[in-house]
Amino acid sequence: MAIDTELTTLPEDRVQMDVSVSKDEVAKAVDRTLKQLGQNVRIPGFRPGKVPPAVVMQRLGRDTVVQEMLRNSMDGWYQTAVQESGVRPIDDPELDMDGPIEDDADLKFRATVQTRPTATLGTYKGLDVGRDEVEVPEGQADAELERLRERAATLAPVERAAKEGDFVVISFDGHIGSNQVAAASARDYMVELGAGRLMPDFDTALVGMSAGDTTKLSVAYDDDDNRPELAGATVDYTLTLGQVQEKTLPEPDDAFASEISEFDTIAELRADIEGKLTERAEAVVDESYRRRAIDAAVAEATVDVPEVMTNRRIGTILNQTASQLPRGVSFEQYLQATGRTLDETVEALRPDAEMALRRELVVEAIAAAEGIEVTDEDVEGQIRDDAQQMGRDADELIKEVRDNNAFDGLREDLRMRRAVDVLVSSANPVAVTDASDEAKISDESQENTADESNESSGESTESKEQSAE
Repeated sequence: MAIDTELTTLPEDRVQMDVSVSKDEVAKAVDRTLKQLGQNVRIPGFRPGKVPPAVVMQRLGRDTVVQEMLRNSMDGWYQTAVQESGVRPIDDPELDMDGPIEDDADLKFRATVQTRPTATLGTYKGLDVGRDEVEVPEGQADAELERLRERAATLAPVERAAKEGDFVVISFDGHIGSNQVAAASARDYMVELGAGRLMPDFDTALVGMSAGDTTKLSVAYDDDDNRPELAGATVDYTLTLGQVQEKTLPEPDDAFASEISEFDTIAELRADIEGKLTERAEAVVDESYRRRAIDAAVAEATVDVPEVMTNRRIGTILNQTASQLPRGVSFEQYLQATGRTLDETVEALRPDAEMALRRELVVEAIAAAEGIEVTDEDVEGQIRDDAQQMGRDADELIKEVRDNNAFDGLREDLRMRRAVDVLVSSANPVAVTDASDEAKISDESQENTADESNESSGESTESKEQSAE
């Protein structure tokens, strides 16, 4: 074996890893380093990149080559040792060389790491857990039916003044002084009045205008606008309405039902909508019940979450938030919009991040107590189910998961899911009687999603349209 690891358990969830790297693996690492260094070193008589390894070693010296080899290889060796030993570090390791690095000898180093703590379980089976009644809010079926009518709506030109709810075709030119601004100009742009796609000044100006009408207005942009050409500027717009189109909704009758669905009557369509809404409501109740069951087990357990673990989880949340921000919006602008500093945001996230980790650690402890194991066949079965839902080839998806080193992560997810199944199946559902029960539910994080329906024909058109939005 190229890498051998001996573990010693230390107090406070720390582990000492004594790692031995075989002399053959060390020799390969030295050879790779010499080749890399040979690409950059310049020695008279040799072409760039063609310096023999022995000459590189002689020119740079053994100590320099060894230090470069360690810099390039140590992290990989440590990660291999972690993976093969099953250690789950929660922080960077303390690394120490175990003696000098000799030629033609194994390399030894010691890594001391803090690992994920183990929760001490209390009672986790037979717990009383609040379960909501499955309810579909009144009017939700009507709202869904109305949404279907909106999707099937038709547009027809009308000879009258525009009003809210109409679709209008507009053109506009924006000038700063005498200079036309390309990002503040567009042609034949269709938009629904009152839908929030336009700036309020545009919406206000267009209501009451008729086809062929032109108006002028000025818009002052904030200094922190994410479009540099508009930030802090006042743009003078010439706005022309080209056409007014009225939206007409189909009647909710049998003909409508048969046109947009597999059902022959509106009654059948409504029944299908109500059934799906009930299924969604049941799924929400089930998920809430699972979360409450976990929280009930957490309340019975003893688990200390190290601060470094919480800080890393908060960092993950912040990185995810930054990656999901709209194009052109910086994380600093996001913080300004929330009215919090970075330190205040971190502290606001701390309770939920710590609670999320408590849940994970308790579920891990339940999986260990129940002896839950997940085989490769189990994981592949889950991937095949996912592939069927995604319309993907199952074998290709399995290969993709393995190639991306996500197979073991999925195995752990399935193991945790089965542990929660044990917890939930043994719980005693009780009625939720007051608001205090609701306070027991907290989400790990909230995701802000935006429904962005962009009907523009190209990127250049989109960038122009943003000036009016």
